[in-house]
Amino acid sequence: MKKINTILAALSALLMLTVTSANSVEFKAGVSANGMAAYANAKETLKDSGAVSNEEAILATSFASVFAEISSDEMAGLGIGVSYAPDVAELNKETRELDNRADNSITNTAPGGTAGTGDTGSQVVDAEIKDMVSVYLTLPVGGSGAYVKAGYIQATMITNESLSSGSKYEDVDLTGTQVGGGYEGSLGDTAFWRAEGSYQMWEDINASGSEAGASSAAKNKIEAELGSITGSLSIGMKF
Repeated sequence: MKKINTILAALSALLMLTVTSANSVEFKAGVSANGMAAYANAKETLKDSGAVSNEEAILATSFASVFAEISSDEMAGLGIGVSYAPDVAELNKETRELDNRADNSITNTAPGGTAGTGDTGSQVVDAEIKDMVSVYLTLPVGGSGAYVKAGYIQATMITNESLSSGSKYEDVDLTGTQVGGGYEGSLGDTAFWRAEGSYQMWEDINASGSEAGASSAAKNKIEAELGSITGSLSIGMKF
């Protein structure tokens, strides 16, 4: 629902620009090939033991997206656009054998190893990021073809993990902002190309498991900080 509201808000803004002065309006649409590098610092707290594990990870991924924009010469070339990427990243699947000992420490053990009390067994962590929507503004810098860009981004992290406790983490809506810039060049009268770089600042993730602990009302909990940079090459048409 949040993504639908975001798209509707963007389309409303596009319409407002259109009716301002139809003669000064330019429409653009195209496709982009994107490369993203992301950094995550995550902390997981287990429900029964209260044991905490921290992990840092770097993700590199590539994905395709489509975009549509409208701009007005009467507003110094200010444009507003919407982009959409159906599949962004598939996170590395990881299996851990948990042995929660009496001192609340967590160790990796081989199958059949001695288990302590509390949270034990196989933890299969798996997730993917889908349906990334971006609503943004662009502003030309002089007449060189360079431009700056800022906007709002939203995506869904779908969790596919299998936890030994039977608990499952909920899917998470990722939201944030982005800033960047690029260069646009012409390919004839109606086509264009772009090279762009941007930085995404994602809001912190907080997700809870579906099952309460046997010895307390607490649930498994994940907290994470995210940041990413993206480089894009695009081609499109202008009308």
